[in-house]
Amino acid sequence: MFDDRPPDATVHYRHTNAGIRVAVLPATCKVGTHSLRTGGYQARADPNDGVVRISCHQCAEAPDVDHFWVLRTTGAIPDLAELDDDPYRHVVPLMIDPRGRGQLPTPRRTIDAPPR
Repeated sequence: MFDDRPPDATVHYRHTNAGIRVAVLPATCKVGTHSLRTGGYQARADPNDGVVRISCHQCAEAPDVDHFWVLRTTGAIPDLAELDDDPYRHVVPLMIDPRGRGQLPTPRRTIDAPPR
């Protein structure tokens, strides 16, 4: 399900009043059509790669959709996370063709048909 694509952005963090560090993750799928709260998601932090990958369950069902965020982490992986789109409103996600395992899609050649 996951590959070695480059990160879309860096994880945002906040601290609670008690000083607990919380990761703030996007609340909407990478495609922008599903709420991760209602549609379901899976988040996996990989301390070796320094990223967290967030997969939308609804987008994962479509074979030709880039269905997961890759966010760079900083510091120790926090025990808590919450969903909020506000810190990610400026991010333009890097959309990858999942069939190409991290390669951008190759443009198709079109043949111009003669006018009728």
